[in-house]
Amino acid sequence: MIKNTDNTYGVVAKSFHWLLFLMLTFSVVAGNFLSSMPKGAEKMQAAGMHKSFGAIILMLIMLRLVWKLINVTPRLPDETTAGEAFAAKAMHWGLYGLMFAQPLAGIMMSQSAGIPVSFFGLFEFPVFLDKDPELAKTFLSIHGAVWIILVIAVIGHAGAALHHHFIKKDKVLKQMTTGG
Repeated sequence: MIKNTDNTYGVVAKSFHWLLFLMLTFSVVAGNFLSSMPKGAEKMQAAGMHKSFGAIILMLIMLRLVWKLINVTPRLPDETTAGEAFAAKAMHWGLYGLMFAQPLAGIMMSQSAGIPVSFFGLFEFPVFLDKDPELAKTFLSIHGAVWIILVIAVIGHAGAALHHHFIKKDKVLKQMTTGG
């Protein structure tokens, strides 16, 4: 089924979920590798690829958010407490915020450093910020902090899914994998 139901996520939501997980994982690893590279042409080329993948991630997150807003969210198990339901909703919206903030902070960091952001060399994104080295440092700090918070949140999210599967023995994990 393409769309979500009251019992499970549809193929589109599952595809967004797992594709973004893979792309964000790759981007975090690549970003850390990039930060350890010596300055030079190879680093600039790698940074360009990192930014292009960041732009794809930003677009996918926006599409995923639209898809979430026009679809039903599967019900939580009946035994879910109000506190657990609140924590689940807060975690999901927090993840959306972090996934949106990460590439956006990277784009703003580049622009305020006076470095254009292109999409695989095909075109450049519009520049919204003037060159401002101090602002670039601020966005570098934000970009660096957000990925750490995002990794912690993803670990918490995965831990909660595993808790549902192995401890509570409910259908929560199956809703995003094999079905409800």
